[in-house]
Amino acid sequence: MRLDTFLISYSDSSFTNPHEVALPQQPENRAGQFTHMGAQYWGFETKRHDAWTLHPDSETLTFSPTAQHELVLGLKQRAIVDQIDISTHWFTGNQVPAVSIELIRGDQAVTVVDRHRLEPDAEVTLRCKPTEADKCRVLCHQEGGISSISLFGDALQDRSQPINLLESAAICSVSNAHYGHPADAIVGVREVDHMKGWESARGSFGEHAVFHFDQPVTPSTLVVDTYLHRLNPPLCCQLFALPLEQTAHTSLSEPILPKWEVSVSQADGFEPVEDLSTFMSNELAKSRADQRDIQLRIGRNTSPWTPITGLIGLCPDTYHEEATDTGLTTKALLFVFFPNGGIHGLKVYGDRT
Repeated sequence: MRLDTFLISYSDSSFTNPHEVALPQQPENRAGQFTHMGAQYWGFETKRHDAWTLHPDSETLTFSPTAQHELVLGLKQRAIVDQIDISTHWFTGNQVPAVSIELIRGDQAVTVVDRHRLEPDAEVTLRCKPTEADKCRVLCHQEGGISSISLFGDALQDRSQPINLLESAAICSVSNAHYGHPADAIVGVREVDHMKGWESARGSFGEHAVFHFDQPVTPSTLVVDTYLHRLNPPLCCQLFALPLEQTAHTSLSEPILPKWEVSVSQADGFEPVEDLSTFMSNELAKSRADQRDIQLRIGRNTSPWTPITGLIGLCPDTYHEEATDTGLTTKALLFVFFPNGGIHGLKVYGDRT
């Protein structure tokens, strides 16, 4: 049986929408259709020449045979996988030359296809030893296009479906919703083929949303999906929880946020700033001769909020999943991203208590 998958991440797909590789339908013939990037293809296609380095001074070139691109697919339901089909349909002269395939369960990866040549405009069925997996990594040697990747096998019985706690939360405070609201990210499940979600205006230095629950909840997993936000995701994010004993004493509509600390000189160390946007505006207004690199970090001392994740780096067009610190029960969550940008999906899975 064909297994339902989605694209978690990819190294490059400069010419196409790579999420099409996981769709169940046959790749479209787009002959005669063009975008600003040239002829339009269905699936995944990388830029060229990543394996090459030009050395102008010595008038030489270096080729690295280990250079590769990759796609990581997630299985919507854990499964025993015994077959992978790969199609290069419509890629008549620009297909990926060869692939290796890993099946992943948790943090354990097993190579099930060491290296297999791909032909232009063709389909290949690759059978493997039945392997339990929740992800599949396809390594591309080295560049080119793939129109579809299909996994086959037997889906395993799902445990209880996780609860997105944010679906029942009230949104009490939002710093900036210029191009979309956090509510749009809560319901973001990749049902569109364009950017949509919560996106702030440019120029700000840190955005936040506060969520309140009628009953206590215990978070376990944070999901931040930057689906199709290729050029404008935030750089990083973090999730905080309000201890239950602080609930009655803390404003959620005008929250006391964790303060940023900055350093403009290694000798001076980090100092807290009351308003980071004002501080940054003042720094940017200085003459070029007086401007210096600025280091920032989130402080801990003056905020009632407890971090339940570390600072998480966000990549373009990627499904990020991070376990939270276990066992903390709360009625309010604070989600922060920095400095600005857009996300498609925002989920906090856990239990209602």
